[in-house]
Amino acid sequence: MNILFIPHVPNTTVINRVYEFAKNSNSYYLYWEINNSSLLSKIKSQILSLKYEINGKKIKIPLLFKPEKFATKINTFMLNKLIKKLKIDVVVNANALLFDIKNIFVPVIYDLVDDHISENSDIGLNKTRVKKIKKDIKNSKGVICVTEILEEKIKSLNKKTITIENGVYIDRFQKAKSLKKELNLEGKKVFGFIGGIEKWTGIEKAIKEYLKIKNNSTKFLIVGGNNGEFYKNLVKKYNKDVLFIGRISPSEVANYFKTIDVGLIPFELNNFTNNALPIKALEYGLAGSYVISTPLKGLKIKNFPFIEFCEIDKFHNCMKKEFDEVKYDFSSYAWKKQSKKVEKFIKGLI
Repeated sequence: MNILFIPHVPNTTVINRVYEFAKNSNSYYLYWEINNSSLLSKIKSQILSLKYEINGKKIKIPLLFKPEKFATKINTFMLNKLIKKLKIDVVVNANALLFDIKNIFVPVIYDLVDDHISENSDIGLNKTRVKKIKKDIKNSKGVICVTEILEEKIKSLNKKTITIENGVYIDRFQKAKSLKKELNLEGKKVFGFIGGIEKWTGIEKAIKEYLKIKNNSTKFLIVGGNNGEFYKNLVKKYNKDVLFIGRISPSEVANYFKTIDVGLIPFELNNFTNNALPIKALEYGLAGSYVISTPLKGLKIKNFPFIEFCEIDKFHNCMKKEFDEVKYDFSSYAWKKQSKKVEKFIKGLI
């Protein structure tokens, strides 16, 4: 069975749920350029995304971003040409905007990586876009959701819905080593945040909470970054109090997780964040780090023993605590096992 996976966002510098499913099932996956940090970057991304390239299982086809209605028609036409060429049997799509699911030649399984059926101006989910996403979900053969909460919401649109959570690469974390010595952090309690950095992640509020308990035996480590103004201003404002690492190679990520004693998930609470299962929650725990998180519904329902939930303005109190060693069996969340679940679900539908 030839499967083509389409990601929500084509980011290969971090663990990307859809790409991990593709890699672990030896399937094709779509990639394109995207950079929204400035108008010039957007234009450059659009030009670069007009390429056609097949590099093993990694595929590029010409794609348009604007205007949305016209672009969707052109993108679906180009996708169907690729489907014919590679003899694709099924498409697993996580992208909300680029394609018209109803007009794709083969069955489509929709992978809902976040809550994209609720309006959210912070991530560009306006009424028109949400309407399109709901229509695409209805026209899909089935739906894979990242959390049980999302599954319950989606069943009113498509009854053939299942929950398959994010996964982890257990072997990478078993081989990982702490970088405390290299970063001059030995003897310190390290609080950390690893991942994409935007205002909605609550990262600035987390920094302010950390500053309330900061002393000579603590450090705040932030890994990740972008070219946006929010991140640039964050570094400028707090670089004396926080160690900003910036972007790193995917091969180094596990080492940084291993360096952190307490991982932070300070996300703002809304439908988008509440119904998600952040991969970093699993990766913090797998690396041996306890986790402090805002009370995200998608996380709370999992009842992980290594996560402490508290409101963002109470983070400083939680940061004062001493946590037990993390002891948890993560084997059921291995990417290979999660990918097998995806394949089994697809076969049951087509």
